[in-house]
Amino acid sequence: MKSPDLRYKLVLLGSLYLSQGLPFGFMTQTVPVLLRAEGASLTTIGDTSILMAPWLLKVLWAPLVDGWGSERFGRRRSWIVPLQGLTVLLLAGLALAPPTDVVSVLLAATFVTALLASTQDIATDGLAVSLLSERERGLGNGVQVAAYRQGMVIGGGALLVVFARSGWSASFATMAGLMALATVPILLHREAPAPRATPGESVRGLLA
Repeated sequence: MKSPDLRYKLVLLGSLYLSQGLPFGFMTQTVPVLLRAEGASLTTIGDTSILMAPWLLKVLWAPLVDGWGSERFGRRRSWIVPLQGLTVLLLAGLALAPPTDVVSVLLAATFVTALLASTQDIATDGLAVSLLSERERGLGNGVQVAAYRQGMVIGGGALLVVFARSGWSASFATMAGLMALATVPILLHREAPAPRATPGESVRGLLA
């Protein structure tokens, strides 16, 4: 039987990785379908993969995320909570104001969401390392992968069904609501102080 403490950690981390998978699944699986429905060419849809570049380039600003943060609010929380909040606001804004130029808005939303989620991933990975003991990390990694994949399934499959049945506003409102719910555990979490690494130390560790 898992200890309550371990269950708490896994629920917390699972909610964060789920919240990364939701927009990633939507933007990589649902958005291409929507673009095609709007008449975008296959070439244009294929080119949208470059909008996920923040996931490849996040190593460039990872030292900043790893080295800076509020000790009072929590080094990782001070990144994760605002980034989650901005994602919720972006999705809610899309729900409240359906665009006239759907293609341009979807492309812009895909890039901004990728930037927010990839940066949140840096802080979440750091939180996982500091939160889990060495013995717990194998199970934690399993939860990470499973929660992320579940988010992708919901964002890339279930929300497409919502879009087909109820339209633009309902699908983005649903995703904003799910993201808001997934933010609750980290809002309630009280992060213990962690050793601070300066950005320079993080870069040297990366290149070592």
